[in-house]
Amino acid sequence: MKKLLGVMVVTIAALSITLGQTPEKPKPDQTKPVPDQTKPVPDQTKPAGEKVATTNSAEQELISLDKEWGEAGLRGDTAVLERILADDFIGNSPTGVATKAQNIAEAKTNATNITNATYVADEYTVRFLDPNTAVMTHHAMEKGLNKGKEYNDQHRSIHVWVKRDGRWQVVASQATPIPQKSTP
Repeated sequence: MKKLLGVMVVTIAALSITLGQTPEKPKPDQTKPVPDQTKPVPDQTKPAGEKVATTNSAEQELISLDKEWGEAGLRGDTAVLERILADDFIGNSPTGVATKAQNIAEAKTNATNITNATYVADEYTVRFLDPNTAVMTHHAMEKGLNKGKEYNDQHRSIHVWVKRDGRWQVVASQATPIPQKSTP
């Protein structure tokens, strides 16, 4: 019995090694012509993705919605936040993970303390994964007074937008703060 067990272990090990081998790659055919070296090579520094026909207007619509979302967050405008955030929204920030309801409640509470605030977003990139799904990144800066004290916050964000029933909504978001540079 011990001998049979030993033979089985050796057989399984040999099979594992044999099946784990990659087949030898075929050698290039020397009779095929060399590809034309004068043709432009696609930019390999940008991420490859599915080519989706989109219009500049869809991109501009998303950028406009994002800026509206930022402003609504400062003002605690629940109607705008209800429209832009999807019911299944999930947001991640340094303060934690928040659902749509939690995000709206926090904006409403914080708005009472914020005055003379501005929200400026720039450096947008929008990438359409399909005609109804887009990933957006950008930089944003908020300035104003919070409980009478001046504040200046900057962050980078990534959002996932989905078009449902003919309107765009954000389903996921991640905000990463940009640390303030201290002056000596």
